[in-house]
This record gives sequence, C-alpha cells and structure tokens, in this order.
Amino acid sequence: MNSKFSAEEMAYYKIIDLLLSKNYAPGDRLVETELAEMIGVSRTPIRNALRKLIAEGLLVTGKNKGCYIPHLNAKDMKEVFDARIFLEGKAAFEAAYHRTQKDIENLSRIIEEEKEYYRTGDVANYTEANKNLHLTISALARNAYIDKFVRQTFWRSELYIFYFDRFYAPDLSEIILRDPHKSKSCMEHEKIVKAIIEQDPSGAEIAMKAHLKSTYEYLSPRFLLHGPSKGVQPEHKNIYTGKEGDAFF
Repeated sequence: MNSKFSAEEMAYYKIIDLLLSKNYAPGDRLVETELAEMIGVSRTPIRNALRKLIAEGLLVTGKNKGCYIPHLNAKDMKEVFDARIFLEGKAAFEAAYHRTQKDIENLSRIIEEEKEYYRTGDVANYTEANKNLHLTISALARNAYIDKFVRQTFWRSELYIFYFDRFYAPDLSEIILRDPHKSKSCMEHEKIVKAIIEQDPSGAEIAMKAHLKSTYEYLSPRFLLHGPSKGVQPEHKNIYTGKEGDAFF
C-alpha cells in the first residue's frame, strides 16, 4: 500500500470518527483546511476522502460546492430504511444461494468480532464490523447493481444511527462491559448469518428485513423526540448496560 493511499484511508476513517463523536451536526459544512489540520494530512487525501463519502451518500455537496452533512428529516429516514429493507432483503436472499465455505468462515469471523467490540464498548470497531457484515452480505448477492445501491442507502441510514442511537454517545469516564447475548442487534445479525450458512434464502431475507425494520422502529420515535438538528446528546450515566436502548444497524 503506497503512502498516498494510506493517507486517504486514514482521512476517510478519521472523518467518520468525527461524525461518530458528534463534532459536527446535520447541516454543518466540512472544510478541507480545517479537516487537514485536525487529522494531520494534506488537503489532497482529505479531498479524496470527502469525494468518497459523497459518493457513498454519507455527505452531500451544497450550492457553493462545499461539503455538508445532510439535513435529516423523518421522510428521508423512512425512505432510506424502506430502501434498505427492500435491497438488503434481496441481497440476503441471494447470498444464501451463492455463499461458499470461505464466505461462511468470513461471516462467522465478523460476527465474533462484532460481539467482542460490543462487549467492550469499542464504538469505532463495532461500526466497522457492522459495516463489514452488511456490505459483505450485499457483495455475496453477486449483483453489481444491488451492491451499489445497498452501499449508498447503508451509509445514508448510518447518519440517523450515528445521531440517534445511544450507543454512539461520547465515551464516558467509566465503561461498563456489555453482554452481546442480550443485544437485539447482535442476535438479529446472528440469525441472518445462520440462515445464509444453512442456505435458507427465504429465512435470510425475512431475518434481514425484520432486523432493519426493528432498527427503524427504534430510531423513529427518538428522531421525533430529539429533533433533526443535533441528535441524541448523552446524559452522564451508564449507556453500556442496554437499559437506555441498544445499538441497531
């Protein structure tokens, strides 16, 4: 891997980290020079990372060609989750047909990593594991168009998850270990993967659709309660016991 590519990758993930930690709110503009200074790279990898995030739907361009976090609204949230339910349900269906032994091993590994990251409250790596699971299943559909649109809707929906799921509150001084066996999201992910491994297309589709529907149903009232501008702001209490809600993806 050359140094230029490494800088772009670092910029890409650091920008996502800034969103996760709520350094920016929906509607805020991301300025290349500011990001370059914060992340410690030149403007070129920042610019390329922003282009990638725009292409994936996580960011948008404005009238003055600047780069912004999209404004969030209830209609957009419903539409993006409806699209995910349709697309990823089909992807899971097809994945159950096409999976290989290597795919089984890869999906099983991702599930175990996700549970460990959930247990330790490792937000950044949990996010990465969740992304890997959903996009790996999408790729297993062996359909370039399904995969393209799954990626776009996945990243757009992540904005609602970043800002309205309590798992993404900033770190507290003390983190309590969580039990992944009590996590609704982890259990639903395991059910999806189990159906794919067993080559049960209908079961995989039903499990995926149910998972994404439950995610939407969890986030929707929180969006209406907290409003579209700032998202959930953490209280000074333990958010890692599952009592205030679960991490859904």
